[in-house]
Amino acid sequence: MRNYEITNILREGNVEETKSAVKELLSKYNFTIQGEEDWGSKRLWHPVGQNEQGHFILTKCSGSPAEVIKIEHEFKLNANILKTLVIRANG
Repeated sequence: MRNYEITNILREGNVEETKSAVKELLSKYNFTIQGEEDWGSKRLWHPVGQNEQGHFILTKCSGSPAEVIKIEHEFKLNANILKTLVIRANG
């Protein structure tokens, strides 16, 4: 088990639904959520598609390194997640 920090930029409008979908996806792949920070809505540096605003979420979790690729792939399939960054935290 390794510690990860996952930053997601969500599409405005469906924020609560998308946050719950992210939590369900992490639990599907046996990731343990240690904390979540809601950074709120911010203007993007450059538009992603037609979106100039995004809602930023930071999720701290731990899980298997083999499952990270699957999680990143599923995030890309969700149309309400504009961008994702998964980094390995110290520990």
